[in-house]
Amino acid sequence: MIIFINGSFGVGKTTVAEKLVSRLPDSLLYDPEEVGYFLHNIVRPIEHCDDFQDLPMWRTLVITTARLLKEHYGRTLVMPMTIWHQPYFEEIMQGLRQIEPDLFHFCLTASKDTIYQRLHSRDNSPQALEWSLQRVERCVAAFQSPLFAAQIATDYRTPEELVSEIIARI
Repeated sequence: MIIFINGSFGVGKTTVAEKLVSRLPDSLLYDPEEVGYFLHNIVRPIEHCDDFQDLPMWRTLVITTARLLKEHYGRTLVMPMTIWHQPYFEEIMQGLRQIEPDLFHFCLTASKDTIYQRLHSRDNSPQALEWSLQRVERCVAAFQSPLFAAQIATDYRTPEELVSEIIARI
């Protein structure tokens, strides 16, 4: 099984994913952002990129890494990642479905005010905070699309409540 947890920056994806892994036996936390950091550090001298998701190689590596993790370890993958750009989302989902028919996608949502508050309370560098803040409006608008169902509102809920809901749905 693959559980993909999508949603705006600051909505709580990583926190929920970490708690979900602790409650699901035989699961692994696979954060595609780590693949992006890895790739960005390699190509930075030859290719400027404001967002590693714009690198076609990132999307290929995310899918390939998921496939290799599933083949080698045979465990449930829990993947937290903000992918709001529809073509990238569709490419990733199509690739993941070829690996694992038991693919669940949940999109965590919250109001802009909640997301701004959560982002400001995180321990990020000023540059990382600014980068995330610049994308809030775009993400909140994009994640209203039915493409990003099943949506789970997070505004007044604890991570534990969200994990319980995800487990109930799978």
